[in-house]
Amino acid sequence: MSEMTLPGDASPTVLIADDNPANLAVVVESLVARGFKVLVALDGPEAIQRAQFSQPDLILLDVRMPGIDGFETCRRLKSDERTRNIAVIFMTSLTGSDDMVEGFSAGGVDYLTKPVHVDEMMARISTHLALRGMHQKLIAQNRQLQEEVFVRQRAESALSRVRDGLEESVAQRTDELARANATLQAQIEERRRAEARLVASEFRFRTIVETSPVPLCITSMPEGRILYTNKPLRELFGVDYVTTHITNIGELYADTDDRDRLVDQLRHEGNFRNTEVKFRRPDGTMFWAIATARVATYDDAPAIFVGLNDITERKRIEQELVESREQLRELSAYMEAIREEERKRIAMEIHDELGQLLTALKMDVSLLKMRLPGDQEVARRADDMRELVERTIWMVRNVASHLRPAALNYGIVSALEWLVDDFGRRSGLACQFRLNGNEPILSDAHATAMFRIVQASLTNVARHASATRADVTLTSTQAALDLHVSDDGCGFDQEAVRRDYSYGLLGMSERARLIGGSLLIDSAPGTGTSVSIHIPLQDGLQT
Repeated sequence: MSEMTLPGDASPTVLIADDNPANLAVVVESLVARGFKVLVALDGPEAIQRAQFSQPDLILLDVRMPGIDGFETCRRLKSDERTRNIAVIFMTSLTGSDDMVEGFSAGGVDYLTKPVHVDEMMARISTHLALRGMHQKLIAQNRQLQEEVFVRQRAESALSRVRDGLEESVAQRTDELARANATLQAQIEERRRAEARLVASEFRFRTIVETSPVPLCITSMPEGRILYTNKPLRELFGVDYVTTHITNIGELYADTDDRDRLVDQLRHEGNFRNTEVKFRRPDGTMFWAIATARVATYDDAPAIFVGLNDITERKRIEQELVESREQLRELSAYMEAIREEERKRIAMEIHDELGQLLTALKMDVSLLKMRLPGDQEVARRADDMRELVERTIWMVRNVASHLRPAALNYGIVSALEWLVDDFGRRSGLACQFRLNGNEPILSDAHATAMFRIVQASLTNVARHASATRADVTLTSTQAALDLHVSDDGCGFDQEAVRRDYSYGLLGMSERARLIGGSLLIDSAPGTGTSVSIHIPLQDGLQT
C-alpha cells in the first residue's frame, strides 16, 4: 500500500462520524499512521458539537447513523457559521444516484463507498485539504488587495490635502514676513529700553537673592566655576562660604553622569526645571534636592543661575512607600496564587469525587428500574430520579469548569477555545478564537493569569458592552505573546473609569504585571473596546 504525504507542513485534523466500531478502527488507524490528528463521533449531534468546538480541517461522515442521519447532520453543519467552511466527505454503502445527489445537495464535497479503500480515501482527503488551503489563501490575498487599494486611495486624498495646505501655508508665510518687517524696528527700540531697565534691575536682583530663603547660586557657563552663593545655599552644604571649600559646582554632584546630562541640557535648551539631583556635602554626607536652572548673563558673560530645594526627607518617605507598595504587590500575587490553587483543588475534588458518586448513583437508578418491571409509577419515578441525577452531574461539571476549567490542564489554547465556546453559548453573542503562530507552552501560573484576564474581559463584554460579537486572538512569536480581546459594543470613557477606580480593570492590569506583561485598553464611547496583553518571551516563561 502506497504512503500518502500530508498537504503542507501542519498536521490536519479529521473528524470521523460513524457508529460502526469496525469501520472506525480501520479509518482511524490509517489516518493516524499518516500523521493526521483524528477526532471521533458516534452520532450526528456529537459530530456537530465536536466540529463546533474543535474546528477540524475535514469531516468523514457516515450516512446511516442513529438519530439524525448523515445528510441531516451535514445540513446542520453547513447552516452554522462556525462549521460552514469545513469540507464533508460522506462514507456510505449507498451507491444510488439519488443518494449521491442528496449528499451533494446537503453540502458534501465527495463520496467514499464502503468498504473504504484506504488509498482512495487518502487521495480524496489530500485533494480536499489542498483545495481548502488554496481557498483560504485566496481569501487572504483578496483581503490584502482590498487593503492596498484602500491605502492608495487614502494616500492620494492625503496628498491632495497636503498640496492645498502647502499653498495656503506659503500665502500665510508671505503675510507673516511682511508683518515681521513692519514690527522689527519697534522691537529694536523696545530692546534698547529693556537693556536700560536691566541695568536698573540688577541692583534689585542682588538684594532679593541675598534675602531669599531659597538656596541660590551662580556659576560660570560651561565650566561650572562658582561665582556667587547666598546664605541658605551655604547652610544647605554646611559651610561658611562655598568658594572657600569648593570652587566648582561639579564637585557637589554625587553622580557625574547626572552632572554631564544637565550641563548638556543647558547647552541645548538653556534651562531645566524641577529636576531631582543628588548632591554631596564637603563632609561626605549626601542629600537630595530639586534643582531649577537657566542660562543668563552675569558680569557680561554666560552664567548658570541655580535654585535648590532640599527634598531628602521626601525621598526617604517615597522610598518607604515604594517598598511598601512592592510588598503589597508580592502579597497580592501570593494570595492570588493561593486562590488559584484552592480553586484547582476544589474543582478536582468536585469533578473526581462528587462526579464519581453521582455517576454511580445514576447507574444504580438505571439498575433499579431494570429490576422493577411492570410498575409504571415506579418506572416513571426512576426516570425522574435519573433525569435529576443527570442535571446534577451537569451542574457539578459546570461549577468545576468555572472554578478551574479542565482545559487549562491541556494548555492555554485549549482553555481559551473552551472559554470562547462557553461564552458564546451563555451570552448568545458571536465569539471567535484565533491562534496566530504555534501554540505556546506556558507555565501554569502564566496560563492561568492570561485565562483569567480574557475571562474578565468577556464578562465585561456580556455585562456592559451591548455588543453583537467579540473576538479573541492569540499571536505567538519567538519574541513575545500578544493576546487581543475586542468587541463592537458601546465602549466607555476611560478617564471616567480611572476616576471611579474600576477594580476589575486594575485587577486585569495587576495580573498582567505579575507575569511580566503589560495591558493596554483602547476604548471610547461608541467605538467598541479592545484589551491587549503583551508578554515578552524571556527565560523561564516557556517551560
